[in-house]
Amino acid sequence: MSSRSRDSDPALASRSTVGYFFREALRRIWISRKTSFVSIAMIAIALVILGAFLLLAENLDRAVGRWQQRSRLTIYLKTDAPGEQVRSLQQELDAFPAFSTRTMVDRDEALRRFKTSFRDLGGIVDELDQSPFPPSIEVEIPAHFHGSLELSRRIASIRGHAAVEDVQFDWDWIVRMRKLVDAINLAGWIAGGILALAAIFTIANVIRLTMVLYREEIDIMRLVGATERIIRGPFLVEGLMQGLFGGVLAIAILWGAFLAGERAIGPGSALLWSFLFTTFLPWPKILMLVGGGIFAGFIGSWISVREWSEEKPTG
Repeated sequence: MSSRSRDSDPALASRSTVGYFFREALRRIWISRKTSFVSIAMIAIALVILGAFLLLAENLDRAVGRWQQRSRLTIYLKTDAPGEQVRSLQQELDAFPAFSTRTMVDRDEALRRFKTSFRDLGGIVDELDQSPFPPSIEVEIPAHFHGSLELSRRIASIRGHAAVEDVQFDWDWIVRMRKLVDAINLAGWIAGGILALAAIFTIANVIRLTMVLYREEIDIMRLVGATERIIRGPFLVEGLMQGLFGGVLAIAILWGAFLAGERAIGPGSALLWSFLFTTFLPWPKILMLVGGGIFAGFIGSWISVREWSEEKPTG
């Protein structure tokens, strides 16, 4: 196809221009790879920190969601409580529908559960003459009772029962965990945002330096009639691609750290495993992180290009 026919086809000319932008951007990134790596590394660091907070919050949120579906009231009994007091407590529980689904956990069963959840500490309790854990009653609370005043009143009554040592309600803990998840997300966005600003200005300075290095080439392009769009396009794409590389690098680092953490801790530590290693970031958040890197790179390059004065060719 001749040059004239290409010029007469706007779509083909547009594709050719975009291809030139990307080829030129990649060439400049490779030539200035040391300074480009600084920009890519800054974006990667910002996104790794943000991604780490998001990953922690994601796993905590999933764990809280699982526990929320089966919220539990645990009533710890006094080890020396007489049988009639325990029966009295059972009758009080029978009087309220929310307490209908419950399980009696004796001291031996409590010890077995502890050994399953904390395998590394199982040898310590084996040295004891008897189980150090009190018997308890576990009550599954239906979701529609959560937050009700009647439930709160009944729990307060149980706390004062003669056979009861302590009462723990998962719902109160779940509410606190939800607040913790929100705080972790907020901290991640603040830390990531501050570092992202640093990455944007780093990219802006790198692109500005690149434009200075290519000053003569830019002057020649202006002399032969190149438009500002053609001149500035590769610099904008260069920042965009640095952001893309930084985002992909951040995801790779997060994924590698996640796999390393899984292998280091292992499912033997059931409680810690359920908090930290249930799942990796979902695809929408992965794409959001990579997109954030691309956006930061583009903004950094746009700042430099916008500040670049349209000087007359020298000489």
